Amino acid sequence: MRNTARAIIIKDKAMLLVTGHDADFYWSPGGKIEVGENPSDALLRELKEELSITKATAKHYLSYEINYQNVTNYIVDTSDKPTPSSEITGLIYFSKKNYINKDVNISQGLKEKLIPALIKDGLL
Repeated sequence: MRNTARAIIIKDKAMLLVTGHDADFYWSPGGKIEVGENPSDALLRELKEELSITKATAKHYLSYEINYQNVTNYIVDTSDKPTPSSEITGLIYFSKKNYINKDVNISQGLKEKLIPALIKDGLL
């Protein structure tokens, strides 16, 4: 089982999503939790590596299991502007309208678990 920590960065009722080389879908920023690392520390490390975000606070929102992966999601507050590293080839802000219209291909966890929860809670 792989453990990951993911960021929910919301601006104007839309969530920041990223994509990488040769991927045909978007996902939330974050990544693998290293041995001995707690999820929130892993998330802050990943945000710095992927998006040059250095000033951020993270509050647990939702955890779920999907495709042999434990995913811990945090609502992240930051004033830093996301600046993609070389591993990130694109970023978008994904809204409820994108979800309803299915006009952006997103990861299964976002599609089935996280986005419906954010919509239900009025965050998107």
